[in-house]
Amino acid sequence: MKDNQLIFRIEKIEKDIADLKKAVFDDSHPKLITKKSSHQEPNFSLNIRAFAKRYAAGKSGPKRFVLLLAFLAKGEVGVDVELEKVRNEWSKMSAKNLLGKFNRFYPNEAKTQGWADSKAHGTYCLTNAWKEVYE
Repeated sequence: MKDNQLIFRIEKIEKDIADLKKAVFDDSHPKLITKKSSHQEPNFSLNIRAFAKRYAAGKSGPKRFVLLLAFLAKGEVGVDVELEKVRNEWSKMSAKNLLGKFNRFYPNEAKTQGWADSKAHGTYCLTNAWKEVYE
């Protein structure tokens, strides 16, 4: 390779680097910013298994309990749902990729966290704070 060709290539590389720096670090052009929605309302029109898979995946047991309770109450705060009904629906989705095994600790912890409340023995309802669970 001749010196002239080498110099030409080096100059071209330096120009390309300068163009890249300008494109990356130049603030004169407005940047396209995509904002992810951090707050999306749950879709209660899904069937219960799809709802559990979409919203409960990767969540703790108490959060999964609240999400199932929310599905059964259609997201309405103060609607009483029998614990037995929640357990029956849970038992239909005990696969690891859905809800797993039910534990009586879950409703207690959900109540402790303020996501659910129990007005009467054997029933639970959502509180205003339940939406923290899926955010």
